[in-house]
Amino acid sequence: MRIREQLRALTICVLLLAATSTFAHPFKCSSAIESNFNGTAIPAGDYVWFNAVLKVNGLGSAPATIFATHAGITFTANGHIYQLTVPDSQITFSSSITLATTEFTRLSHEIGSPLGWKTELPSSGLAGNDLLAGLTFAVPAGGLPGGIKDVIWQATFSSDTSGLTVNWQWAAAVYTDFSRKYNDLGVKPVDDNKASKYKNSDHAGTPEDFKAYVIGGGTGGGGSNFTGSYSGTGSCALVRKPSTSLTVGGSQ
Repeated sequence: MRIREQLRALTICVLLLAATSTFAHPFKCSSAIESNFNGTAIPAGDYVWFNAVLKVNGLGSAPATIFATHAGITFTANGHIYQLTVPDSQITFSSSITLATTEFTRLSHEIGSPLGWKTELPSSGLAGNDLLAGLTFAVPAGGLPGGIKDVIWQATFSSDTSGLTVNWQWAAAVYTDFSRKYNDLGVKPVDDNKASKYKNSDHAGTPEDFKAYVIGGGTGGGGSNFTGSYSGTGSCALVRKPSTSLTVGGSQ
């Protein structure tokens, strides 16, 4: 219980620090979601694909870009506290974009991130969720036990556009073979089955080129669940006065 309380306290401190940090973008908020892994143990040498999706409310006719920074995943397993750094994200919505895409590449100099997830999306007409970010975690020697509790993903969202609200979730799927080169994964950028080059019913965040290697574990059961089952939904409005939120709930 003491470790759980320490992790939550650490997360709250990180959220408050990120929320009060100086950004080039005036509208911002910080959010964290706590969820649990299922009971399937994860062998050493396998890979956990942490992935997150979002829906943005308040988009208008003008282009809008949301940045996700200061993101990290924290959990405890086998007596060890893991603190994983999630790559930053730059997500642009525009009526001039006709094909949804994502790539791991150089981001805007405004957020000081040399590399991260750059996703470009049509500003309207998309069904379902859109990719927020992804992280590959190679399972260390000794593996990970089933039933890991209180896995926390936190992030700070910012934009130059006012009136936006971010609703987001995360999941974790396990793969026996994977790539640490993110552009080799073939990550699907949207749920929508027509908006990207992947015209199927897979969820946003699916690593299309490695689907054959998914197994149970994390928040997923394997089979056709390529992203894992989602956490509860975190929500925060991007405002001038920093705001924070913490969502607690097991995977769905």
